[in-house]
Amino acid sequence: MPKNRSHGKIDKLPDTIKKAVENKLLEGYTYQQISDHLKELGHDVHYSSVHRYGKPFLKQFESVRMAKEFAQLLAEDNAERPTTELHEANNALISHLLMEMLVDEAKPAEAKLKTYRAIAKLQTAQVQNERLKITSRKEAGTVRAAMNMLKERVFKEIQDNHPDVVELMVRIADEVTAESGQN
Repeated sequence: MPKNRSHGKIDKLPDTIKKAVENKLLEGYTYQQISDHLKELGHDVHYSSVHRYGKPFLKQFESVRMAKEFAQLLAEDNAERPTTELHEANNALISHLLMEMLVDEAKPAEAKLKTYRAIAKLQTAQVQNERLKITSRKEAGTVRAAMNMLKERVFKEIQDNHPDVVELMVRIADEVTAESGQN
């Protein structure tokens, strides 16, 4: 069965206009104001179409914002925090996003089944993370390389079923890394 994709009027707009719609949503414009603006640009888009596009967009943006804040708090909390704890935070963020997908009544059963599989794979990764913590205490110099391997494995497992989640997490991790001045 093909993946469900949005085919609303906003999705069919040119990328520059679609990005402008997203910016207006983030700036707090009402759906009616955005619809009126699009009509001025020659695109007959009803406010209900803006709402159908804007509601999940804003929900995802809020989830990303909260995840970013959580990651920043972890990074600021203790600069000496082991990387395994940051990995646990990543797992918590992934779990949150996956659980949101499960409770979404609009998601078809097949998509939910894939989400369950992703959760099982995430749990496997969490067990591996616990093993890694034990090993890292014994072999302090190898923890960074092992975490990179574990991250790659987790991202690969999740990316097979939810590439949008992986893209989001990589973007957040890169932003946190840049803001903390680490490489």
